[in-house]
Amino acid sequence: MTRNVYKSAMGKTVDMGSLLLQNERVRAVGNMNVNARGDRLDSNNQIVEPKNQQVQRRYRKQTNVSAGPAHSSARSATAVAEQPMVDPTDNFLDLPVDEPLVESAPEAVVPTAEPVADQDQQSASAPAQGGGLAGAIARSREVKQELEKTRRQQAQAQGVRRI
Repeated sequence: MTRNVYKSAMGKTVDMGSLLLQNERVRAVGNMNVNARGDRLDSNNQIVEPKNQQVQRRYRKQTNVSAGPAHSSARSATAVAEQPMVDPTDNFLDLPVDEPLVESAPEAVVPTAEPVADQDQQSASAPAQGGGLAGAIARSREVKQELEKTRRQQAQAQGVRRI
């Protein structure tokens, strides 16, 4: 018996808990295809996935369980971390060899006619750009800042428009 017992306007007692228990397997009104308990139903009102399985699936999805072992102390964790990932006796001769890259000569830099006011400041913040992977990453991270254009300058850049 539950405590959800109410009196109606006509004076009759209505036990909401028993009503819920009687109708928990009846299809709920709406477009979610569930019953009153929350079980997923198919078109024939058969239970496809009970609510308990839905909750367990969501819980497993939310918990962050790593595949590695659980360490009981910091000493055992550092001992595992200090072990080498690669066998030191392996000479990697079984791996296929790529053809060596031929680097082209660096392109000539053409000086511009406009003077740079803060050249010392720009050269201090600019990373050293060399060849290879490090240079490519440095060039991709370089940010060029331009002054924000006014509305008139933006309109001039768009060209002539007819209304």
